[in-house]
Amino acid sequence: MAKNPIKTEEEPKGNGHQPAIMTKPLPEILDDLEKYIKKVEEAVRLAQGAAREARDAADMAKHAGEDAAGAARKAAEAAVAKVRDDAAKAASALNDRINEVTDRLDNFEEQAKQEAIALDDAFLALKDRHLEQSPFFEK
Repeated sequence: MAKNPIKTEEEPKGNGHQPAIMTKPLPEILDDLEKYIKKVEEAVRLAQGAAREARDAADMAKHAGEDAAGAARKAAEAAVAKVRDDAAKAASALNDRINEVTDRLDNFEEQAKQEAIALDDAFLALKDRHLEQSPFFEK
């Protein structure tokens, strides 16, 4: 068996798959490449538009959050002011009531002293009268 040193056909190497550049005509490859580039450019434009919309939405959300925080702060400040005002009014009313009770207690104490003195005087007068009218005590 003699070996033929010149080969007329080359056997495919590997799995037999050749790159498209080897099997497709160049104009078709360039058309495919141009279509791919256009798709990539469109995808980039869409991504940029989506990013722009996302930034705009984020800005709107930020402003809405700031507005909500400001409104909440104002509402909290108003509520605190109202509570302070109500507490001051309640403290003033309580102080007035304490003063009124204190005055009434002082008046009651004075009346109790006067009534005790009046009772003592009445008891002494009764004692004297009893001693004068009693047949058991000598004059």
